[in-house]
Parts: sequence; structure tokens; C-alpha cells
Amino acid sequence: MKIRNLPVYLLVFSLNVCQTNQTNGPEHINSKESKFSFTLQYEMDLPTKVLKVGPNLEISIGKFALHSFNHLASQIFNVSSYTARKENDPLEPGTIILRKVQVNRSIVFEEGTTKFQHATFASIVEFLFVKESGETYRILGESDPIQTNTIPFSANDKDSEEKIASTIQSAIEIGLKKIIQPREDWKWDGRQMMFQQGNGN
Repeated sequence: MKIRNLPVYLLVFSLNVCQTNQTNGPEHINSKESKFSFTLQYEMDLPTKVLKVGPNLEISIGKFALHSFNHLASQIFNVSSYTARKENDPLEPGTIILRKVQVNRSIVFEEGTTKFQHATFASIVEFLFVKESGETYRILGESDPIQTNTIPFSANDKDSEEKIASTIQSAIEIGLKKIIQPREDWKWDGRQMMFQQGNGN
């Protein structure tokens, strides 16, 4: 079976709400962790990035990332503010910064042919977490892949945008959950060591 990987590195911002299939809140968290209070920030360049999915078609996936970040973090923590991070802003203790979003696409063809079989989407997000002590940690959240049996963004495609939004929300939820876990419990693998190179890092 022939697999073509098409990594796409994207950073984008918009506050429009998009409905997804994903759960409305983090699993196993029934109330805010009242002992945690954080400032939420996102990088200034996020509003300028889009995902190009065709010659004349772009998706502003940042709206999914920023909406999910604000929505999910507000369910887990007491959020004191939510703002764009300016270039010279100091790293204040008690801050969670959304820095990057990456969406990976894989297209699978029938073996020995160019006939489309299925495609998958998966997302990775990167946070910078500043503890009360001033220590900083880079935290990655990676979603499980979601499969579609229709050529993405073709005339017959109805749900690729929604599936991408779901993977971004899942990645953000996973990353935020790591903040309330002991650091030794964080799970890493080779795919999470860095974002794809050569895509605007």
C-alpha cells in the first residue's frame, strides 16, 4: 500500500466558533481545578496563517485552535486573562502560551495504483508553560488520527474541515491535561520531539 504524507505547518487565529464532534470538555474533569489560576496567551503571528487545501481554497484553522484553547482551558483552570503575546512580553509565572499548531495529512492509495483509498488527519499543538516558580516547559499535545474515506476537499467531501477541527481540539485537550499532571507522567514519543522542519518554524 502506497502512502503519501503531506505535512502542513500552520498557525492561525480567529475567534469564530466551529462545532465539532469532539466532547465539549476534558474527560474525567468535572469541575475547575480551583487551586490553579493562569493567564492564557497566544503568539502574535497566529492570526496570519491559513491551511491551503486547494488552488483557491484556504481554511483558517487557527479559529479552531484558539476557540478550543480558550474554551477548554476555562473549564480546567481559573483563567485570569486571554490575550495575544507581544514580542517583548516577559514570561510571567502562571502563564500558558499557545505557540504552534501543525496538521499532518496522509493520503493512502490502493497498492500499485493512483486510486484513492482513504486519508487521515492528525494535529499537534505546542504550549509554553511558565510555572509559578518561573520554570518554563515546552508541552506538546498530539491527537489520534481521524480517517476519511472521501478525497479531502473534493466536490463530494462534506466533513474534512470538521475532522480537522476535531483533531486540533483533541490535541489542545491532551496538552492542557499535561499541565495538571506530574511532569514524570507526561508521555513522549519520537513524533513529539519537534515540529516538522521547513514549514515555517
